[in-house]
Amino acid sequence: MNTKRLGGVMMSETKKIIGENIRKYLDAKGVKHSWVIDRLGISKGAFYRFLKGEGNIDQFEEKMLKLFRIKDPFYFHRKEMDLPKGVNEKIEEQNFMDFAALSLNGEVNEAFKEGMKVFREFVELIDVLKPLSHSPVMFGGEHRDQ
Repeated sequence: MNTKRLGGVMMSETKKIIGENIRKYLDAKGVKHSWVIDRLGISKGAFYRFLKGEGNIDQFEEKMLKLFRIKDPFYFHRKEMDLPKGVNEKIEEQNFMDFAALSLNGEVNEAFKEGMKVFREFVELIDVLKPLSHSPVMFGGEHRDQ
């Protein structure tokens, strides 16, 4: 087992992070493992070992970056990484835009798209803040109910 230190993190730990992040990435994108295996030209066993952080992770990671056109060579190295939107999220967002455009009886242009994006973010913000509206408020160390 390769346990050389790299910036305070064990190499084997880094490999596990990369493998786990690749698995999460594929799940988020809704990509089937069999599709990736075919595109990379590797065996099923090797693919699943890679996802566990075993084997030649560097070569596997390089192929994944190329396959998905990811320019950041350290994209899969982060413990906390931003996952891409999945196909279902994109479809849901497009359905919302189509519904709003039909209600508008107009055309979908860039200004409309930007306006709808801001509206959607506003609605999501309300969803996040709503539970906080039932919390007591602190003024100068005193609790006050709203």
